[in-house]
Amino acid sequence: MAENTPVEGQSKGKSIACMAFGIASVVLAWCYGCGLIPAIISLVLGGQCKKEGVQNNFTKAGKITGIIGLIMSIVLGIIMIVLVALGVAAGVANYQ
Repeated sequence: MAENTPVEGQSKGKSIACMAFGIASVVLAWCYGCGLIPAIISLVLGGQCKKEGVQNNFTKAGKITGIIGLIMSIVLGIIMIVLVALGVAAGVANYQ
């Protein structure tokens, strides 16, 4: 067997990890943008599975939820920054 040839169980494990990190990214997106890291890991694992020729439902679900988690984390992070900036601006304007 060639050195870079993936073992069947190893590819299946990456697919399941891809899905788990994707789901974690969606859940953690509500925690002040903590979903960015699992979303990126999910997309990297999904890319590795694609290179290895593994395209099962776990990989597809992981890539989709990873993208959703990434978008949610970015959008909620921007909303949080805007709200904090507005709160600071309102506090400075009322300070006398």
